[in-house]
Amino acid sequence: MKNFIEYLTESEKTYEFKIKFANVDPTEKLDCIEACLNAYHLDNASKPKSLPIAESHIDFPSFKSPEVWVMEVALKYPVAEHQLKALVAERLGVGQGNLFVVAKNHPEEQWRDGEGELKEYKQGEAVLDKEYEDATAEQKEAGENYANATSFLKELSTPKVEIEGGETPEAETTNDLPEGTDSPVGSNQNKIPDAK
Repeated sequence: MKNFIEYLTESEKTYEFKIKFANVDPTEKLDCIEACLNAYHLDNASKPKSLPIAESHIDFPSFKSPEVWVMEVALKYPVAEHQLKALVAERLGVGQGNLFVVAKNHPEEQWRDGEGELKEYKQGEAVLDKEYEDATAEQKEAGENYANATSFLKELSTPKVEIEGGETPEAETTNDLPEGTDSPVGSNQNKIPDAK
């Protein structure tokens, strides 16, 4: 049987991210980046790679022909992408618009790198071209009931009221019941005992 430490070491997970820098050279501030990533127990970090300059970059649409560097990091503590982006931007003293942080296993990143699955379109029969199936007996009955909704509404408009003491055909509510002539207050006098 495994002990707790073996279970713990087997369940260790690393969280891998790609950090992209626009118009900021991370090689000059590599020590600062590693120091701030140690907040989430940096496992390893690759050296920043420079990407070819293009007229526009999909991750930085507001920059025209930016210089882009990519760095891959693996952390032992979980962190959200926006938290990591804010931390690195703050420690480097650059705007958050100059950084882009994405999980390494993000489907769009895998597709860009050519690692993800490409699902091919298969020619098939269009659903809209198929004929409707014949209706079942339950569906036909429901359709007829829906078409004759006025009879159903008439049934709902006549309330069935059960009154305590039996049904009275002329009374629909308790307000329609016949009233007595005695007042509920003061009509019966209590007997006052004679004091001797």
